[in-house]
Amino acid sequence: MDKPACLGHPIFDLDTPCLLVDWDVLTANIERIQRATDQAGLRVRPHIKAHKTAQIAHLQMRAGACGVTAAKVSEAEVFAAAGIDDIFIANQIIGPFKLQRLLALARSVARLAVAVDSLAGAQQLAETFAGAGEVIDVILEVDCGAGRCGVGPEYLVELGEQVADLPGLRIGGIFAYAGPAYALRGAEAFAAYAAQEAALLAEQAHELRRAGFAVEVISGGCTPTAGRYQTDCGLTEVRPGTYCLNDRNQIDLGSCTEADVAATVLSTVVSTPAPDRAICDAGSKALAAPVGKISDGYGWVWGHPEGVFYKLNDEHGYLDTGPMADKPQIGDKLRIIPPRLCTCLNLYDEMYVISQERVRDVWPIAARGTIQ
Repeated sequence: MDKPACLGHPIFDLDTPCLLVDWDVLTANIERIQRATDQAGLRVRPHIKAHKTAQIAHLQMRAGACGVTAAKVSEAEVFAAAGIDDIFIANQIIGPFKLQRLLALARSVARLAVAVDSLAGAQQLAETFAGAGEVIDVILEVDCGAGRCGVGPEYLVELGEQVADLPGLRIGGIFAYAGPAYALRGAEAFAAYAAQEAALLAEQAHELRRAGFAVEVISGGCTPTAGRYQTDCGLTEVRPGTYCLNDRNQIDLGSCTEADVAATVLSTVVSTPAPDRAICDAGSKALAAPVGKISDGYGWVWGHPEGVFYKLNDEHGYLDTGPMADKPQIGDKLRIIPPRLCTCLNLYDEMYVISQERVRDVWPIAARGTIQ
């Protein structure tokens, strides 16, 4: 069935594997986090690497987002072309090819900012932008315990002084990745960490201001902490990503329930070679693999959490049907909750937007494969 012909049809008429996104759940997720963040007096700058889809970004902007966060220059280019004109690339941009693309991108949007966590990286930015007679906002990255990029808090002022001496750059603020939240479980723990993270970043912003820097942006957050910040917490904006679609990792973390999962993979049972095993046509090319050790397994049958995919090959998913009262039969189509949505979604060219298990629309995942 071609894409226009599928509109209005039941989802089980679709060929498999394919990616489904529930419109009602998607919009409810966006509105819930936007409302809670508004109430705290903060801005939402959603991370679009989680959906890579222009239509979802525009839904987020219409709900009240101040702009978007991107992971890569190529990703940001797609969203700029789609009319998003306030973009923060929360990553270090290194190398002449990327820097020239970044310069062109800066000239095409109203506001562009980029991460910096080293003098070497800042110098490359300065050479590119000052050499072209341009200025770009840089947001200094602080490592608040994630152990990824970012300088330790004790080195932040020194980095600020180094960057301030370079032409073509303007320090716009600071940010951090709230990665430690992924080691926690449950709403209370996430709320406590959100307060701790915000206080730490506010303290770092204070130190920068004492050193004479204007700090406009204090950016933090992630999906588990989204909607859990309080008024006057110390941040100015948060950058959740997965919250709009959710996945099994978020269920197991306790940041959402199955009812909040908007994205599932539709797959067909192609074999039942043993009483406790069914084979589906969604393998690693349709479900991807977990990034961390949050959830045990590679996928879960929607509505049947006991139905766990315990192994993936390239084209096959191995479903343990032993615990399932209703054993799937050959030809059955199952909705599968992926462990991590970000990597799964990047495998598809389009998503089927559904409502009440019927196809409402088909959206291209325009930034799929934008990894440079």
